[in-house]
Order: sequence, then structure tokens, then C-alpha cells
Amino acid sequence: MDLDFLQSEARRLTAGLEHPRMGAALALGEECGEVLKWVLEKEVYASDVSTDALAGEIGDVLATLAELSDRYGLSLADCGARVLAKLEQKAPEWRAEMGEGLNEARKRLDG
Repeated sequence: MDLDFLQSEARRLTAGLEHPRMGAALALGEECGEVLKWVLEKEVYASDVSTDALAGEIGDVLATLAELSDRYGLSLADCGARVLAKLEQKAPEWRAEMGEGLNEARKRLDG
């Protein structure tokens, strides 16, 4: 899905329901907390939680991220392009610094 489309549709569907800027940031934090709760349930408590539930929570994060971007006049697509350019520049350095440690952590924690 195109990020500009996501942002414009979220804006259209929630017209009149916009949070104040600070509220949009807090709502994003709340939704990120729901993702963290899912991970805690799955990875620490070994609960039988569905990936469909995780997908829903990630969707909620995207919706609130779209609203936060709107409230500050930013385009999600532009933000995405910026982060890709940053990753292209930084990833080789990060890979050299952290790649081996992250590989070991994945083996240990993800099985």
C-alpha cells in the first residue's frame, strides 16, 4: 500500500476526530504499547496470541502515525524516503558494528 494513500484515507475516515498534536503523539505511544503487550504475551508468557491480532495492532500504529504526521504537516511517504536514504548510508556501518551480535541474539532468542 502506498503511504500517501494510507495517510489521505486515514485523514478522510477520521475527519472531525483529530487529536490535538500532543494527543496524536500520546495515541501513537498507546498503540505502540499494544504491540509491545502482544510481544510480551507471545515471547514471555508463551500465550497463544494470533499474528492477526499483531497485524491489527501494527495497523493501529500506522493509523496513529499517519495522524501524527498530518498534525505536523508531514508526509508519511516523504518520511519513508528519508529513512530509506539514511538506512542506505548507515546500514553498512551498523552491520559491521552490530551484525554479529544481532545474529547471535536472533539465534538465542528466536530459536
